[in-house]
Amino acid sequence: MTISSAGSVRISPKEQMKLSPKITDKRQLRGQKSKQAIVKAAISCIARQGLRDATLERVAQKAKVSKALVTFHFKSKTGLLAAVLDHQESVFENGWNTILASNSVSISGKLLELLEYDVRFSVEHRDFISVWHAYWGEARGSSLYRKLTNPRDERYENDVRKLLRNLTKEGEYDDINVPALERGINAMMFGIWRDSHLTHGPNDYANGIQAMWVYLHKVFPKHYESQVFRKRIRQ
Repeated sequence: MTISSAGSVRISPKEQMKLSPKITDKRQLRGQKSKQAIVKAAISCIARQGLRDATLERVAQKAKVSKALVTFHFKSKTGLLAAVLDHQESVFENGWNTILASNSVSISGKLLELLEYDVRFSVEHRDFISVWHAYWGEARGSSLYRKLTNPRDERYENDVRKLLRNLTKEGEYDDINVPALERGINAMMFGIWRDSHLTHGPNDYANGIQAMWVYLHKVFPKHYESQVFRKRIRQ
């Protein structure tokens, strides 16, 4: 770096090359932060207004950015909707993978942890559940969901099915239809998610866990002992 007679600073090409990665990194960081803010704003808008009314203008206003920046990052509303799905699925998947990777619990314990996580997720991430319901309820959203998210859903189902098979073998249970059992658990979980989405009740988590435990006890009594749950008043 040199200083000219006029007092201006001159940076040599070599020094510019050293500085450019730092500048690029800062720009990328700002870009990532703005994208995250827009996705977060989109989740809030969709959860409260549905897919149709969650326009790019409203999302931009919620994120406190320009519509042009939203378009720059996501190209279109479909691109933004895809990014929302990917974000939500990534959050869920990270928690699921952490439990699945653990070797510190038994097969029955791991299955219970996964199902407990699923129930807890519906309470801790109510906006996410509302967003998924919004996608499922509209043709455009459900089509996008099937295309982008179904493969992950099928993977979760396969994970549960594998644990059920191992548990059935371990306990020497007879006449258990594992695929049908997995579909029953899946249907029950969707019902728990729906209740959480519609009621936002204080007992949503406890009610969900109790229902899941009763179901598991009936099928796998050697692994899940009978429990007496105090009756709760649903609000």
